[in-house]
Amino acid sequence: MKICDIQPALRPYERLEQYGSEALSDEELLAIILRTGTKGRSSKEIALDLLSRLSPQDGISGLRKLTLSELAGFEGVGRVKAIQISACLELGKRSMSCCHWEKVRFLTNEIAISYFEGKMSFLDQEEVHAVYLDTQKGLISSDLITKGNLNGVGLCVREVFRIAVKVNASGIILAHNHPSGDPSPSPEDIETTKRLLECGRMMGIDLIDHIIVGRGLSISMRREGYMEV
Repeated sequence: MKICDIQPALRPYERLEQYGSEALSDEELLAIILRTGTKGRSSKEIALDLLSRLSPQDGISGLRKLTLSELAGFEGVGRVKAIQISACLELGKRSMSCCHWEKVRFLTNEIAISYFEGKMSFLDQEEVHAVYLDTQKGLISSDLITKGNLNGVGLCVREVFRIAVKVNASGIILAHNHPSGDPSPSPEDIETTKRLLECGRMMGIDLIDHIIVGRGLSISMRREGYMEV
């Protein structure tokens, strides 16, 4: 069935116009990007087939893991549609990272989670990031601390506070991602957080929170009770 043969109220284009993009399924949004189908298959059917081949754990974010050649290799996609999908994914990534965070105060766990999810939720490798805040919890600096896991606890702690002293920060929010998608803290995560808290108390620099970014779900270690005195 072609898109034009579907009742207007059920077509992705018309549904987006009437209800907004947030009302559409992943399949419908992808069908709009694909624009056209092939002989005997609509763009919606191709989109559904493509999404069904992604890992259930990754969901639609699994599209980011595919190379252009892998995308183009799916039946009904091809070179041009693969480029369109890749361009849309990159636009989404850039739109998340271009928010005017320098004007935002990090007053809640949710604000910190939103910030780090925009930067880290699609990373394939574990990274440790930190934001350095002034006394009003405004952003002074945002830095990549290290790539890789938190096994090198001592190195991570030293680097986190070296930057804090350099920029004269009053507070720090640390974050790292779990590429597996599960944000549950590991023993290393908990140990690192304790070391950072201790070091911060000695130096008079507050570790405000430690965010663990997963796929579709992130946690605040402060809110979960891992940072109680």
